[in-house]
Amino acid sequence: MPKVWVFPGSFDPVTRGHEDLIRRAAALCDQLYVAVLINPDKHGFLPLKKRVELLQTVCADVPNAIVEAHNGLLADYARLKAADAVVRGVRSPAEMENELPWASFNRMLYDRFEVVYLPARPELRDVSSSMVRQLAAFGGDITPFVPERCADLVKNYMAHRV
Repeated sequence: MPKVWVFPGSFDPVTRGHEDLIRRAAALCDQLYVAVLINPDKHGFLPLKKRVELLQTVCADVPNAIVEAHNGLLADYARLKAADAVVRGVRSPAEMENELPWASFNRMLYDRFEVVYLPARPELRDVSSSMVRQLAAFGGDITPFVPERCADLVKNYMAHRV
């Protein structure tokens, strides 16, 4: 039976940390759904369509990864895909503390809900989408923090957003 995993996030924008987690998770399962979710608590920086496009670029050479947008609960998406597990990257103990209640909550919504936690690589641990957004908004060089194929797309979007 194939192992189906989901890697959810807002990916606003996708970072090198996300790319690393996608590649590592894809190596551990048969099918990886990279789910671009809409977080009602966050105001989007990049349009959903652009985030999906960037992730498709990042996943172009990951044959078992499929990028999709989902406007709903993670537990519902996991159920829809008959997922065996959801992958979450963690960068710190505080982030792990934040993840645990969500895992319990999602298990109440979908009893097959399991979570695989992958620790961020030390060199990528301090990079977050919010930091990249702020750097991009002030015209800083984001190339060290986003996948190579995405830097120009994000920069061009910022240049035309003003």
